[in-house]
Amino acid sequence: MKNTTKTPELNDTEISFARVSFGKRLVRTKAFPLFVLLIVAIAVFAILSPMRNDGFQAFFRVKTIWRVLQDFAVTGFLAIGVGLLIVSGNIDLSSATVGSMGGVIIAVMISWYNIPWGWAIVTALGVAVLVGFINGFLVNELKQPPFIATMAMSTILTAVMQIIATDKTGQINGSISFSHEAYAEIALSKVFGEINVVSLVMVLCFVVYGLALSKSKFGRTLYLMGGNSSAAHLAGVNAKATTYFLFVNASVLGSIAGIVNSSRVMSGSTMALMNSQFSGMTAAILGGISFGGGSGGMGGAFLGLLVIQTFNMGMATSGGSPYLTPVLSGALLLVALTFDYFNTRAQNKRVGA
Repeated sequence: MKNTTKTPELNDTEISFARVSFGKRLVRTKAFPLFVLLIVAIAVFAILSPMRNDGFQAFFRVKTIWRVLQDFAVTGFLAIGVGLLIVSGNIDLSSATVGSMGGVIIAVMISWYNIPWGWAIVTALGVAVLVGFINGFLVNELKQPPFIATMAMSTILTAVMQIIATDKTGQINGSISFSHEAYAEIALSKVFGEINVVSLVMVLCFVVYGLALSKSKFGRTLYLMGGNSSAAHLAGVNAKATTYFLFVNASVLGSIAGIVNSSRVMSGSTMALMNSQFSGMTAAILGGISFGGGSGGMGGAFLGLLVIQTFNMGMATSGGSPYLTPVLSGALLLVALTFDYFNTRAQNKRVGA
């Protein structure tokens, strides 16, 4: 017996309405203004960048694209760690300092004590786990505000770094240079000619963490914690265990960022990632992760990171002052927080309606 049921067809009016609805949803997404900002930034820097001998702007070189991807690595790892914490309603201001300390530890162990670089990396990661656990303890058990607890931890770690970097003569070495071919390969290794392996690993981390955040029970737990902590408690969510994991995860990712940076410049510096902490936070918030928690994703954070690195690279290729880069980063953070405020207010109005 044949099925005589006909599939209902949409008329022209219904199709037009569906297209308009999709357009409205697209414009309302947090990523849309960010995508527009990226296009505008590319257009502006393409105009401002000098013309090469072959008739193309310097900003459109293939090397510029690979350089942007390469520069993702350090800030990208930080953005993932802090982004997950912000989604859960927490914050970590010490992960970049953990990264700087990791670089100092590795430089001291290799340069001063001739310890194999593998053990130096394990030590740096072990210290990161310890710091993350302490941050979790301060927030979970001592009920310290995450902002204050991690800021204090950052100050403590800076002092510890200075102690570690003090040589036998009592002099503090702000930057410790060393040479090690195998360790340098961490940052130098490439595939397909120009693509940096570390950058690929960072992009893969964005994909894995993004899928975990959007498609798993773990992600739903984070959104519930950040959106409504009381509801999370009533739902039986183990917020303490999750918070411990998130702080340890942020510290480890920060340490990985420090390892990549020290491998790239072959030195450990107490100020190595000083500006990267807020760059990672800016990327996360600019990409739609609400500072109040409970919303956002890794895809938007990656797009935010792309905008920041495009601005940085555009300033370099167009001959802009390097002192303007931190100014732009601060301005982008303010823009991100402003977007987040108006977006949250609009969502609250729609819910109230």
